[in-house]
Parts: sequence; structure tokens; C-alpha cells
Amino acid sequence: MEQRKVIQFGKSALCMTLPHAWTKKHQIRKGDLINVQETLRNSLELFPAVAEMKPSSSLTIDISGRTTDEIIQLILATYLNGYTVVTLKGSNKGKVAYLREHIHEFIAAEIMEVTSDTIVIHVFWDVETINLNTILRRIDHIIRSIFEETKDILEEKVRTNDIKEKGNEIQRQVLLGKRAITYALNNSSTALKFNLSSLELYYLSYIIYFSGRIAEYIPFIAESIEAADFEKEITQEEKEEFTEIFTRAYQYYKKVMDVYNKRNQGQKFVLSEYEEFHKEIEAYRQRNGNAKKPIPGEYLMLLVRTIKEMEFTMINLENSPKPLGNEQEQLKQE
Repeated sequence: MEQRKVIQFGKSALCMTLPHAWTKKHQIRKGDLINVQETLRNSLELFPAVAEMKPSSSLTIDISGRTTDEIIQLILATYLNGYTVVTLKGSNKGKVAYLREHIHEFIAAEIMEVTSDTIVIHVFWDVETINLNTILRRIDHIIRSIFEETKDILEEKVRTNDIKEKGNEIQRQVLLGKRAITYALNNSSTALKFNLSSLELYYLSYIIYFSGRIAEYIPFIAESIEAADFEKEITQEEKEEFTEIFTRAYQYYKKVMDVYNKRNQGQKFVLSEYEEFHKEIEAYRQRNGNAKKPIPGEYLMLLVRTIKEMEFTMINLENSPKPLGNEQEQLKQE
């Protein structure tokens, strides 16, 4: 870590010089403006006042001898870490169709060039169009939809294919949210645009992650219920019991998200109200946990636990420390 000496400037101001390597990297010239903000660690963060140009970061990966699943994991890592051009070098015989199918799981990613030993993937990434709250609202809307549709399965109003497709769309939105957060953590101007501290971005990443888990559990529940109903392995009484407990799980989710979205200004988090509910789900799971009882008590338990973890994270987010606004304004004026 480099140290620099603070010197007197005029009668009351203190100043220090900027590192040459940093000013060269960001093309800082005499008269340019620098943004200064206090972090939650009581340190100061500096970055150019002019919005950073969106970098076209590229990466080349050698895929020789790698399986298609290994390649997909590498592509996922580059997507989450903000690369916009990824070149896969090496023999891709028999792999292109599989890769193309899975790359469509990443929003704005397309294969733009294919030869026998090269695949070029572009991610058409415009950070200026990204809004984390919009992503979360979109995820929330789809989750509510698959909750409703899962309840309707026993009345044969929907089929699980629709629910699974919506679950897949949630996972695509989750990846986009993770990419945006990772990018913001590595680019100060983007974090400033989101108006979120690093700690808030950390909590938000977990909320998005839990949303993805919820979107995995509900389709599993839907498939189990559909199969049980088709095979006539579920009685009317068991249908009613499932509907009641699943509806309560949905209500729990809605209450948590409504507090987060501030749709109900007077509503508070409801963590303590669901201790008894957890006990009821555990009893339900015990009654429906064997091969002859395919109703997914285990997934119901995982679903509600995940909602509870999401709520706890939201409480942490709501109570996370914020830099003092007055001090920031004073820094700007000076």
C-alpha cells in the first residue's frame, strides 16, 4: 500500500497528490473533476466524475479436452464477471449445438462466430439500461405467477411445463442481477448509479440468490403434485391439506416481498410469526415423506426456509449502515 503526505493548501484546505499511474489509467487532466465519497469503512473513494466508458472486456479460453459441462461453467463465470466478448479456442466438434442451447440461458448473450476451432460469444451489455430494482420486481412478479399456477394444478388448469418455463426465466433474470452486482462492485460509477453501498450490494446479491432457489423449489413441488394427481395417489383430503399449507407459504412470501417493495408502508417483517408454521410444515413433511406419499413435504420445508432466509437478509439490508449524507455533501463542496 502506498502512502502519500497531506500538505497545506491555502489557509484552511489540506490536499495530497494523485498517483501518476492512476491518473494515466483514467486519463485525468488538469481541471478534470473527481468524485469523492466516504465508504462504510470510513475511507474515501475517488473516481472520475465523467461516467466511465463501458469497457469491451474480452477473454480467450482454451477448451481443448474439456467437456461441454465444463465449458458451460467457464462461460457462466465469464458472464457473471462482466466480460462482453468470450472466444473459445480449440476443437468444438459435436459441442456447438449444446453450447448454443445453453448460452441462450444468459440474457443478451449470443454466439456470433463459429469455425471448427473457434466460437465467439458476444454479450450485448449496456449497464445504463440495468436497474436492480426492476430485475427484482420482474423476478417477484414471475414467482407470484408460478405460486398461483402451482395451486391450480390440482384443478388441471395448468401444466408443469408452463411453470418450468417461467422458473427458467427467473434463473435468467437471477444471472443478470448477479452480473450487474458483480459489475457494480468492480466499477464505482455503476455503484453510484445504483445508489447502493458495497454492503447493500452484498445483501442484495443474497436476496437475488434466494429468489432463484425459490424458483427451483416451486417447479419440483408442481411436478410432484401433478404426478400424484395423475396416478390417483392423492386423496381429496390430501389435496385440501396441500392447498392450505402451500397457500400459507405463498402468503408468507408475499408479506416478505410487500415489505421490501414498500407496498404496505405500515407492514413490518413477520419472521417471528412463522415459528409455528415451521412446526406444522415439519409435521406435514413427516406424514408425506415416503415413496407412497409423493406430496413434496421436503420441498415445502426448503421453500419456506428459503423465504425465511430471504426475510432475514432483507432485515439486515434495511438496517445496514449508511454514510452520513451531510458529510458527503461537505466533501462535495470542498
